[in-house]
Amino acid sequence: MNATTSNLHPDVLAVLDGLDVSDRPINHPSGARVLPKEAYMSRAFHDFEREAVFMHSWLCVGRVQQLPNVGDYMAVTLLDEPLLIIRGKDEKIRAMSALCRHRGHTLVEQCTGSAKKFVCPYHRWTYAIDGNLVGAPRMKDAIEIRRLREESRLPLLRTEIWYGFIFVNFDANAPALAPTMRKLEPYMAGYDLDAMVTLPPSFSKDPVPWNWKMLLENYIEPYHTEYVHPIIHDFAPSTGVEFDSWRGDDDNVIVRYVPFLSPDGGLTEKGWAAPACFPPIETLSAKQRHRVGFGMVPPTMNIIFTPDMLCYGLIYPLSPTTLTVGGGLFTAGGWCMPKTTAALPDFADRVGRMMEGSRQLGEQDTTVNLAMQRAKFSRFAPRGRLAPLEETLSQFNRWLAVRYRQEAARGGHNVKRGPDAMLAAS
Repeated sequence: MNATTSNLHPDVLAVLDGLDVSDRPINHPSGARVLPKEAYMSRAFHDFEREAVFMHSWLCVGRVQQLPNVGDYMAVTLLDEPLLIIRGKDEKIRAMSALCRHRGHTLVEQCTGSAKKFVCPYHRWTYAIDGNLVGAPRMKDAIEIRRLREESRLPLLRTEIWYGFIFVNFDANAPALAPTMRKLEPYMAGYDLDAMVTLPPSFSKDPVPWNWKMLLENYIEPYHTEYVHPIIHDFAPSTGVEFDSWRGDDDNVIVRYVPFLSPDGGLTEKGWAAPACFPPIETLSAKQRHRVGFGMVPPTMNIIFTPDMLCYGLIYPLSPTTLTVGGGLFTAGGWCMPKTTAALPDFADRVGRMMEGSRQLGEQDTTVNLAMQRAKFSRFAPRGRLAPLEETLSQFNRWLAVRYRQEAARGGHNVKRGPDAMLAAS
């Protein structure tokens, strides 16, 4: 692509023109390299990426156990879009816009609750929990109410449930989610999530000051653990890491696992150690009880498989250099665990111990991520070669490249895959 023949912003072009050297397998003769710096700090690229990635991908917003009864809802904001996730009278879970169809006032701000209807606080337009307009004061003299109802339904998003996780998609024509998640199926074995308790994630009170991709990159690669997390990560050494291979453009999962030095470990006040803070899940295999699995379903979800729980986190960008994050290793919650575990009399004490280990890991990662974000503004910001232990970053780059190219094509811009990229796809 050439800047003189395209109306794309130069920062967007810089990333698109640099994809070939990022869209490679880790063992490519010329090496796979990090994305251009504009991908991490440019407002213009952030706007492009919002459409390329977030408006056409499956975004995790929570679990069905958070909405057990008819009328239960979560009001969330994704990429500045206020949404309602609600269980309808037919027991189905739907996602819809939370903006009144009159002049756009938000029906309900970010919260959870239960409702029989939603009333706009501005002019009292009223909506049923299925999104249909049921009342609009003083409007009957302007338009027939039947016609007003037809044109004023709250817009629906695609919704899909996977193992009890609620995913939404702004793209009505997006391919189904489940076929793209097959790589995670073996990891889910033994975790009977329907019979478990979900403790939903709490979210960071203040914006996290770095790019959303940077957070996921640091989370998913094991290369840094023995250097950034000495001692507290030694129980899960990166020398034993195993990667699941990239399965092509329709792959929606990036995952790796690391063996523990002994079984039934987990996150403790000492970091990764054994025994874990909570009892092991008896239905897991011996192999599962001897390792920790780190996965992500980009762009908004990470998922951790440990012998004592399934842990998940949610990541929502706010700007090119800020995001909000909840659960996983970042804040409390995002935990699926047996009911017997949640009922332990010393449960709160055990949680405190686990969160102390999380705090130590988080402080060490924060120092690194802040330095990495600052570096993206330097004229000398490198596009370094990825190491063998960064196989997951190579896969993440390929996942992103698919979506960046598709968005460019939707805008009429052909981003060709060069010989190196073609090799990466093979």
